[in-house]
Order: sequence, then structure tokens, then C-alpha cells
Amino acid sequence: MSHAQHNLNSKQQREKQRALALAALTQTTSLIESIAHEGKLEHPRFACCMDAFFDPTYLGDRTFYAGAVQAKRLLQGQNIAHAKGILTLGTALIALEKKLAKQPRHLEHIAQGLQRVERQIKYFNDPYHGNIISAIAQLYGETVSQMTPQVIVRGKTEHLTPANKEKIRCLLFSGIRAAWIWRINDGNTFRLIFGRKKLIRELENICLTS
Repeated sequence: MSHAQHNLNSKQQREKQRALALAALTQTTSLIESIAHEGKLEHPRFACCMDAFFDPTYLGDRTFYAGAVQAKRLLQGQNIAHAKGILTLGTALIALEKKLAKQPRHLEHIAQGLQRVERQIKYFNDPYHGNIISAIAQLYGETVSQMTPQVIVRGKTEHLTPANKEKIRCLLFSGIRAAWIWRINDGNTFRLIFGRKKLIRELENICLTS
């Protein structure tokens, strides 16, 4: 393979990774909004986000179809008024991930905590067991929640139960990992504005092949 062809393939791969990261971030924040405002959670989509969280590559062969559909619509200027919470959360998680990347103490704490959680998953043989969700939420509270500014999730009081708050923290954690994929593939505000057409094209490809 020629050097030019290799660079082209690498560029195309980064474009796809950015689109997938954006789809994942949109899916996690959309689920958070659904829990907070409606008390609803679609388990298959939640499971997809949590499976990604435990995957060292995060993306794997996942497509985050629901997130891809919604991200494409948002980039096309559709449903903006109804997606204010999703956009606000997504922006906050991207900013928070950048700060977390500069906190080696928190990163080490998270790594050690996840090793314990993985042992619990083997014990319960269920990655979505209530004890697992609680353990991940607690780890979030011990690390990410200690950083400022904190991510504030607003919703209806009757839906922000302790159990739902734990699920929200799990999704915030997964969203931070999606933001990490976005950043390491050169994702930034400039690309969201001036590279919008390329992102939309990649998101359309994701939707077509899912």
C-alpha cells in the first residue's frame, strides 16, 4: 500500500470513528434525558452503551443506530428546540473528558474500580445487575463527580429516584468514553461546524448499514 493510500484510509477511518463517537454520545445523552424527564429507559440501547463502556475499544462493531439517526437529524438542524438537553449534556461531557484526561489520580482510581466491577460481573454473570449499576455509579461519584464544574442533569423529581440516578451516572460514564473516542480522532468544535457534511455522510452510512 502506498503512503498516500495509507493516509487516505487512516483519514477515512478517523472520519468514521468521529461519526460513531458522535452517535454514541447522542445515544447516551438521549437516554439520560429520557430517564430524567419521562422515567423511561430502553434497555437494549442502555445495554449497548454499557457494553461499550466495558469494551477497551469502546466502539467495537457497534453502530449506535438510534444515536446515529438522532445525531444526523441534529446536524441537519432538525428537532433542535426539543434536543436542548441532549446538546447541553453532550457539550458538557466533551469538556469534562478533556479535564479528566489531565487527572492521573482519578484515571488510576477509575481503572482500579473497573477491575473490581469486572470481577463482580463474573460473580453475578450479569453486566446489568443492580449491584453492578450501583458499583459503577459509586465509582463515578468518587471520581468524576469530584471535578468541577459538575454535570447537572435536570428532570422531573418523581423520575430522579436513587435507582434512576445510578443509571444516569452509568450513562454519563459511557458518554465520557464516547467523548474520548471523539477527541482522540481529532474531533472538535471546528469539525462540528465546518465538517458537518462529512459527519452527516458518515452517519447516513451507519444508518444504512445497521
